[in-house]
Amino acid sequence: MNMNAREAALACLLELSETDVSIASVVDNAFKQATLNGRERRLANALVYGVVRWQQQLDWVLEHFINPRFRLDVKHRAILRLGAFQLLHLDGIPPHAAIFETVQLVKNRKKTAGFINAVLRSVQRKGTELTYPSLETHPIEHIAYSLSYPKWLVKRWLNARGLSWTLGFCQASNQVVPLTFRANSLLTDRDKLCQSLKASGLSVKPSKIAPDGIVVENPSITADDKVSSSKDEISLIDLMNRPDVYVQDESAMLVPSLLMPESPKLVVDLCAAPGGKTTHIACMMENSGKIIAADISEKKLAVLAENCKRMGVQNVEIRTVDATKSDLNFINTADAVLIDAPCSGFGTLRRHPDIRWNKTYDQLRSLSDLQNRLLENAAPYIKPGGVLVYSTCTIEPTENEEGINRFLKHFPMFTLEQASEFLPDIPQSAITSKGFLQTLPHEHGVDGTFAARLRRI
Repeated sequence: MNMNAREAALACLLELSETDVSIASVVDNAFKQATLNGRERRLANALVYGVVRWQQQLDWVLEHFINPRFRLDVKHRAILRLGAFQLLHLDGIPPHAAIFETVQLVKNRKKTAGFINAVLRSVQRKGTELTYPSLETHPIEHIAYSLSYPKWLVKRWLNARGLSWTLGFCQASNQVVPLTFRANSLLTDRDKLCQSLKASGLSVKPSKIAPDGIVVENPSITADDKVSSSKDEISLIDLMNRPDVYVQDESAMLVPSLLMPESPKLVVDLCAAPGGKTTHIACMMENSGKIIAADISEKKLAVLAENCKRMGVQNVEIRTVDATKSDLNFINTADAVLIDAPCSGFGTLRRHPDIRWNKTYDQLRSLSDLQNRLLENAAPYIKPGGVLVYSTCTIEPTENEEGINRFLKHFPMFTLEQASEFLPDIPQSAITSKGFLQTLPHEHGVDGTFAARLRRI
């Protein structure tokens, strides 16, 4: 399908407005159908993610230049958002070009084109001069509009964490993240992989907090984009297909380290797909022992199986399991259990900006109930002396420490162990006063990951 970057971006935004599919899936599917070169893909990707990330700010700005009696349909609002995002956030595109190319999306409708042109020219002239509500007197509105977050979430975080924390977290969660990945220690080590990638033209450096982690210093890239280098163009897809690489945030690499100081013979990884932590545990076990990788989604388990095959992982048995229901086959069998629980995902807003618009307060309550069931069902699986690690990629106390505290009250045969004893190289600020792991984007430059290590007495 012949499309330019803005046409492809508009198609993605319209699809996102009609479905609850993730932004990553929508972009991936659209780019497979559109005929775009590397530069156009990068621009389209930046437009989609940028508009979704900043949509509340963009709407607030646009409202100042649109007669309130004028009702925008979904398509025209998306087009105006595209134009406003380019004018307010993309420095590399001249304003006249941004406006012209955006108006071209409705070039066959002269009246509509004139309206969009007029609004965007007003944004160009006056958009950066608007004054947001006062941070001092109206902090909810200020953060919601200036940083583009739902008011209910801003209010929730302000009440629980205070102004400084909320402002820092929201600012950091709007940043475009560098690509990070883990070296597959079954096939290589981090130093050798860094050398190999540098020889290919990538600029990389070792992670400061994850022993096998690598950070790409080239401009941020996403799936199918191209990274310009002195020698060649390297696609992220090529990187993801390498057997010695697993694309993963640095904070997620810390969780298996909480599980693996001992040498377990049997590990049960519940909610295992798509396999980032499963394959990491296999690397740490050096393909010895056995890992049962369980998940309710057969489609995601197929991806896990592909990842294991690609990376040379040989000690994983894959099972389709509903972890909310007790499985008698697991009772008193596991030396270690990992629950990487479904969660709100607010710790990953840098990578998944759509999450902020797709979650509700009621969903948070439902997730908390689900997480409690996962913990309760997993407890009998662990042998005396065994370890249970619970992790999420969120910063919500109701999904994290509150759930663990509730679990410990109902299961006194478990005791909490200090995460710092097993993660000696991470900043002390990433360990809470109770001994939980909690990384934060504005404090540690990584996703917000929570983890607790429990020992069965």
